[in-house]
Formats: sequence, structure tokens, C-alpha cells
Amino acid sequence: MKEIFNFKTYNSADFVDKSALELKNIIQELLQDSETITIAISGGSSPLPIYKKLSEYKIDWNRISFFLVDERCVSILDSESNYRNINNIFFKKINAVSFSMIEDGISLKQCADNYERKILEHVKTVKNLPSFDLVLLGMGLDGHIASLFPNTKALNENEALIVLNEIPQLNTQRITMTYALLMNSKKIVMLIKGQEKKKVLIDSLTNNLPVSVLIPKLDLILN
Repeated sequence: MKEIFNFKTYNSADFVDKSALELKNIIQELLQDSETITIAISGGSSPLPIYKKLSEYKIDWNRISFFLVDERCVSILDSESNYRNINNIFFKKINAVSFSMIEDGISLKQCADNYERKILEHVKTVKNLPSFDLVLLGMGLDGHIASLFPNTKALNENEALIVLNEIPQLNTQRITMTYALLMNSKKIVMLIKGQEKKKVLIDSLTNNLPVSVLIPKLDLILN
């Protein structure tokens, strides 16, 4: 595993604090190289304590714009909303710009299209595509990243940067970044918590899982 992945491992007791410190160092290093940077982050319960700890650091937050990697198709007032949960624990605590994927009063497809347009407007271009300075991801036990789930259409999307993805196994839709956008980022950090997910990650080297595509780009923080 060490020969394939660039990773740092922390025990459970230190995982939140050490992960937040590692992310703080990455962000400050990026800010040394650029006046402003763009970061895409994931929702879910695991990273929220890390975001909370990260918000306590003195960083030039006003030089950073935050985007979401994916979002559930619910109102931003809903308890399932990634943006709501991250906003309450992180965005409200820092002086940074952040963009929600969901907008009231328009269709989900229009939300996805509008988000792609915002990215094109605010994120610098590298190789003719927007390139985030940092993308922070998690991974599901089925190997999904963002809302790129196994056997869903978005896995084969080669043109759009943001899509509304049908996820039959969850009987739902989600808005998600596609591989084209994720793979063009400057740096991808993945947070992996627990032995089950470590096994999924190792299995992804030989199994065709959604995370498999990103392996060449990944830096890992494990516990």
C-alpha cells in the first residue's frame, strides 16, 4: 500500500485534530503560491468534526472560495443538506466565500447547470478545464466518491463538469462533480476512517470501483 498511495495514518483519538492540522498546513502552503485559492469539499458526518477544528485555525480565509463536491437534492434548510451542515459548523465560522449547489425556485437540472457556470466563472483554468487547488473527498463502503456511485450514468460522463445523477440503489438523485473536474484538480486529499474502508480502498486496486479512477491522484489521511 505504501508503494501506491501517499498517505498519513493517525489513531482514532488523534484523527480529527491531526487531520485538521494536516489540512491547515496544506491550505497555508497553497496560499503561499497563489493570492486566492479554490477548494471543493465533501459532506457527510465523518469530516464535520474536522471542519469544526479547522475553523479554529488562523488562516487567510478571505482568500479562499469553497465549493461542494456533491449535494443531496433537498432544500438547504433540510437536515440532510450537505451545505446546511457544513455551513453551520464551518462556513459561518470563517470569512470565506462559499457556494451552495441547491437554489430555491429552480429545477435540480438548472441547479446543476448553474453550479457548473459558477465554477467556470470562479475557478482558474488548467488544460482548458477548471482546476481546484484542493479537493477533499471521502469514500463509501461501495467505493463511491462524491456522488459517483457504482453503476450510475455519471461514471461515463465525459463532457459535463456537474451533473444530476440518478442513483437507483438509493432511490434518489444527487448533484455531483464528474471525473473530468475532479481529476483536473491540483491536489486531492481523501479521508478514510476505519478498517472496512481501508479494505475497500485496497480492493479498488484490482476491482473496478468509482474510487479506482482517482487512485493516481490521491493523498490519503487514514485512521
